[in-house]
Amino acid sequence: MRLLENKKGVVDFILYKNEEVLVYNDKIKIGDKMLPINEKAYFDCVKDVLYKQTDDKGDIAILSRYDGNAFVKENFRYEFKKYFSSQQFTSIDSNDGNVKISFIDKGNESLIEFVSEDDYFVLTYDIPNEILILNAWYDDGLLFYTKTGERLWEYKVEEGREIHENAVVVVDDIVVITCKNGKNKIVSVEGYKLLTGEKIWEADDVEHCRKSYSLGQNKMLYGLTSFICKDHMVEMRLTQLNPFTGEVDMKVINEGEYWSEVWPWNTTIHGNKLFYTNLIEAQGCSLGVIDLETKELIEDFPMEAKGYQIDKPIVTDDKIYVRVIGLNELRIYENEFK
Repeated sequence: MRLLENKKGVVDFILYKNEEVLVYNDKIKIGDKMLPINEKAYFDCVKDVLYKQTDDKGDIAILSRYDGNAFVKENFRYEFKKYFSSQQFTSIDSNDGNVKISFIDKGNESLIEFVSEDDYFVLTYDIPNEILILNAWYDDGLLFYTKTGERLWEYKVEEGREIHENAVVVVDDIVVITCKNGKNKIVSVEGYKLLTGEKIWEADDVEHCRKSYSLGQNKMLYGLTSFICKDHMVEMRLTQLNPFTGEVDMKVINEGEYWSEVWPWNTTIHGNKLFYTNLIEAQGCSLGVIDLETKELIEDFPMEAKGYQIDKPIVTDDKIYVRVIGLNELRIYENEFK
């Protein structure tokens, strides 16, 4: 794997409208534009929305949106705001059981109001079906609303279980819901019709299901995790979950004698390849590539960053970006895996 460039001092990296956004301690570079950072801030990008988040007095988050020249503070109705695209976002207020959600779509506002003993937050908005999914703070229920405020259905978990929000995934008109127990072990994985709440399937093999997935171009869900086995061996296991049938397929991709850490949230799918970062205790970090058609490991490249945490890879047609967090380095590799 050919290293194209190693950029020093980078504390965060974002890809925004195919432009490199490099965050340093005192400045941010967006394409060819350089802006100073005068306060402690967090930057993120949702689709084509690049924004800055800072904290005012108390716990209220202040959001500023990049308008092509500067970050401009936005006014909105309630305290918390979540983007889904440049045209759709929500803000939410929960006070004494009264929940109010202001949903903005192309400048038009809808107001959703309901009373609940539980505090809810907006988990996601499925743009194709125009459905808002709300999750209770205690992960014991989901509410499904249209963007105009029509309540469709509710999902309640069994006692002793909680929803794993990273594994609530919408694929076409199916929502996959994963629940865990108090020991953080997956106990159920189910598929429901997004619009009606009709249960379609329940997975039989939850042992090989994952707590986070990446969506493949074939609409299958993929999760990659490492497991310690007997004799101090470590297996790297790839799970494929069919969101339409609940069928689970697991394959051991690699195994070795050294402790390693591969987590589902450190994976990125580009085309029919899954890219991952791996922390190998005795050897350092590696950047790997799996062919999802053959489910074969085609690359596990040592990064020579022993003892440092590395971020998930960001992949384009031409480049692979990996940030070494402890070293504040952004390493850019050529994407040879078409």
